[in-house]
Amino acid sequence: MKKKSKTKKIILICFIILAIGVLLVAAFIFYKLTALNTAINNPLDRGDHSELRQGKVKKGEPISIALFGIDDDKVRHQQNEGQRSDSIILMSINKKNKKVEMISVPRDTRTEIVGKHKEDKINHAYAYGGPDMAVKSVEKLMDVPIDHYAAINMDGVSTVIDELDGVDVVSNASFFIKGYDFKKGKKYHMDGKEAMNFMRSRKEPGAGGDEGRQVRQQLVIEAVAKKALQPSSIPKMNGIFDAAGDNVKTDLSITELNGIRSDYKNAQNKVNRHTLEGQNKKGEDGIYYFYPGNNDAIINAYKKNLNLK
Repeated sequence: MKKKSKTKKIILICFIILAIGVLLVAAFIFYKLTALNTAINNPLDRGDHSELRQGKVKKGEPISIALFGIDDDKVRHQQNEGQRSDSIILMSINKKNKKVEMISVPRDTRTEIVGKHKEDKINHAYAYGGPDMAVKSVEKLMDVPIDHYAAINMDGVSTVIDELDGVDVVSNASFFIKGYDFKKGKKYHMDGKEAMNFMRSRKEPGAGGDEGRQVRQQLVIEAVAKKALQPSSIPKMNGIFDAAGDNVKTDLSITELNGIRSDYKNAQNKVNRHTLEGQNKKGEDGIYYFYPGNNDAIINAYKKNLNLK
């Protein structure tokens, strides 16, 4: 009887220790999520929906998100030049048909900068007026609603990739850059530094210019999203949270981001990637711009995925 009583006590103590451990982990996760939500949340200066929507998007309905890759460094801060969005990707997620439409907008696209009453390169909108002006300018250019946005410092992408122990990406072109030799169609396990060189390449022979770079940005972002959704990434969440808190701004809450994560997980195997068609040429001011051509097919596919006409 004494042995049984002793065994029960040991089991009880182990259970209490386990319960305390679970509570501590839950408390830590709650703390990290709360801190992350405070660090990254930056609402848009508008109502609860885009002016191109008739009302707020309901839960489960297709949504449109603008992803801004921010070029930010100490020099730009010292010169008070603001943060340029050198990568702009629109992404529509349709949970029902499990499909994602992605459109890359060239950073040099000449368009109206809403609120500045002038035309300029689209990547300057973020520098002039942050996400509010950038979102409105992209909506004006594309004639599609943007329900939410996420902006990430491009150097932060490198940190997140390293926290994930690298990502797997199939190269879209054959080119050489800063010691890295990429071959079209070959899969590479990239760390943060390699992925950044892969994404930023455009002038190297074979890299494909801005269009090639836009596709590479999509490929890396997609690879990061897939890797982050894997169960093996759960133990790395603390480092990912810290990296995100330092480098990400969005109008989405953690709860909303988790819902999108779930929807994207179901749609990630059916991703259609597009880049705006057009031409690069010198403007009247002597500066080179990208002038969009006829992109009705791409834009209509994007709208269709949002259940819009």
